[in-house]
Amino acid sequence: MSVESYILRLQKEKNPGVGGTLILGMLSALETLYRRGVISRRQKEMAGAETVSIPVISVGNMTAGGTGKTPCIIRLTGMLKQSGHRPAVLTRGYRGKLEKNGGIVSDWNQVLLPAEEAGDEPYMMAVKMPHVPVLVGKDRNASAEKAIAMGADVLLLDDGFQYWRLNRDLDIVLIDCTNPFGAGHLLPRGLLREPLDCMKRADVFVLTKSDQVTEKEKQEIIRKIREIHPKAPVVESHHTPVGIIEYHAWKRKEEVSAEEGRGRKAFLLCGIGNPDSFTRTAEELGITVTGTMYFPDHHHYTVDDIRSAERRARETGAEILLTTEKDIVKIKEASEIPLYALKIEMKFTGDGEQCMNELISRVFGV
Repeated sequence: MSVESYILRLQKEKNPGVGGTLILGMLSALETLYRRGVISRRQKEMAGAETVSIPVISVGNMTAGGTGKTPCIIRLTGMLKQSGHRPAVLTRGYRGKLEKNGGIVSDWNQVLLPAEEAGDEPYMMAVKMPHVPVLVGKDRNASAEKAIAMGADVLLLDDGFQYWRLNRDLDIVLIDCTNPFGAGHLLPRGLLREPLDCMKRADVFVLTKSDQVTEKEKQEIIRKIREIHPKAPVVESHHTPVGIIEYHAWKRKEEVSAEEGRGRKAFLLCGIGNPDSFTRTAEELGITVTGTMYFPDHHHYTVDDIRSAERRARETGAEILLTTEKDIVKIKEASEIPLYALKIEMKFTGDGEQCMNELISRVFGV
């Protein structure tokens, strides 16, 4: 078990024992330092924030790890294009080679960079959103000017809630129902990136994976949000499995059948922020999970990683190796066991789609 995995498990323990209590005490001391630092940095950067000439829509969250920002960006991009807009996506490109200096992953016509340079999530977005520019780089202000010069009329700021150097017209905050408030503590004691009262900056909250918790749990999350921000709309969404697709077929961008995975025995392999959610989503599709191998978020796979997964897959009786689309961009074809990716889509439920469209229309003064 990695140090990261151990701490994540420890954060959820009701009885951590003597050793665990000591570790949590040390993490609490670091949490205090983190709180001071993040508040100071936010105040400084917001004071000098820049405004660009076109609307900016931020999609972010309160916790470290995966809450579904990428599927949300993809859904919103589709909605904007349907309305006749020309969106571009600005993302950091975490752990990609161009994170520091920036670059254009895709333009209006084609993908320009490989996953190694772009980073896993930007490359996946570029592949899944043809004819939408995706730009990477820590300096999202510089990326914004590039996108405007390319002809974009609206910017989607990926992971933008803690990017304070760029003013935005709409702040969308995602709350993962399976781990909504990061154990109630800031990093590294918990998973919160900012104190919870910072949720007051949000214009709308989107509950992701709301179908993976009970109605009682969901209502408790909404109650907590209302305590902090009584007036902001709360929209529910599901991460719906579309189907699984074989590695070569995914590269060729072939269509997916929902029936392809049903009843298949799969060994799961991933390096994402919330791997348990990946397991639940696979099971929703009717896949029998024989075992799992989880790596930290944004993991770079080695040949040994894949061989180890193949070995464990054979031992557990799996027919296929199954991973996420975010991971498959970094994995070469498994030589002995077929490699598949699970495709998902975000869908707003109830009147969520209408609510989001209304909020987007206000951004353009409609």
